[in-house]
Formats: sequence, C-alpha cells, structure tokens
Amino acid sequence: MRVLIVDDSDELRSLVEILLTQQHPGWLVAGAAVDGRDAVQKAHELQPDLVLLDASMPVMDGLTALPHIRRSAPRAAVVMLSAFTGRRMRQAATDAGATGFIEKARLVDELVPSIERILAGVPNA
Repeated sequence: MRVLIVDDSDELRSLVEILLTQQHPGWLVAGAAVDGRDAVQKAHELQPDLVLLDASMPVMDGLTALPHIRRSAPRAAVVMLSAFTGRRMRQAATDAGATGFIEKARLVDELVPSIERILAGVPNA
C-alpha cells in the first residue's frame, strides 16, 4: 500500500507516518504534500493507493483539492482528515468524493483501524 500524506503541519505528517509504519509495516509512505495544490501534483506523479488528505490547508484546501486528486489518481482511496467534527464536514467530504473521513482528535487510537475499515468498504460513523 503506497500512501500520500497531505497536511500543512510537519508534526502531523510525521505522526501519521509513524502511526502507519508502526502499525502496518507493509504500508509505504510514498510521499507528502503541504497543501492541496501540492497534493494534486504529487497524486498525479506518485499514483498512490491511499491519500490521507487534510481538510483545512493554505493555498488550496482539501475539499477543493479532492476532485482534482480523484481525477489525477483515480484508483486511489482518499480519506479526509479533519480537526472539524460533525456531520456537515463529513458530508461535504463524501460529496466531494472522499472514500472516508477521520477526525484528527482520534488519530492516535483510530487511524489504522479506521483506514482498514474504510478500505474494506465498511462505512465509518
């Protein structure tokens, strides 16, 4: 599984990479992007299997970048990561083409199990 991590925070990108590689050694972080525009380019270049995409970033936010990423890397699952909670953000992400949605507050405990459920086609609540 080749993963592209997209977030404007160096610390969060590092945390996500640590969580992924410790809990799923077979997953490879193929690249990272710092904003939506960078994410679209990297998704096109890397053709990852999974894109973990922050909702709120400078230059181009995740919701705006999402349809471009879906066109650039059509086989990739795109999971939106957001500090915002609630149905509206989750619905906006789904409407924009996200495969799933994970709240950042739950990353440490839920990142890998949530991704596994999402990739298995189990809707995340």
